[in-house]
Amino acid sequence: MQINRAIFRYIEHEMYCYEHTKKEIKLCRDEIINGSHKPDVGGKSGISDPTANKSITLASSAFLAKAERTISAIDRSLDMLRPEHNQLFDLRYVDGRPWREVYLEMNVSDRTYFRLRRELVETVGLQLGLLRLDGILQYCC
Repeated sequence: MQINRAIFRYIEHEMYCYEHTKKEIKLCRDEIINGSHKPDVGGKSGISDPTANKSITLASSAFLAKAERTISAIDRSLDMLRPEHNQLFDLRYVDGRPWREVYLEMNVSDRTYFRLRRELVETVGLQLGLLRLDGILQYCC
């Protein structure tokens, strides 16, 4: 299966940012809940309940929706794949180790490393809805 290079890189970028995105989600939620985030709702809308405003802001945040969808897609992919994929994800995308170091530590060949990496990226892409599998790989969106 061939994946468009830009899509492949975007999916990898999201995996490299996995830990950072999780921290950003927590920070954003904390800012909204603790009141340091100024909600766009309320004011002239007639809603003066701060709890309701916070709930609406949490539910309507485009950043939170996208970030949570991305983290969820990566987590689902890791749950579906073999332990080797999880090890590769941890070493390469979380720890940021060079690919040569990763395949040596995993005790696999470089070809196996690149196959595992491709399978991981494809699965995350499918979970994100960036790739679709209909007998052949298609790009959507």
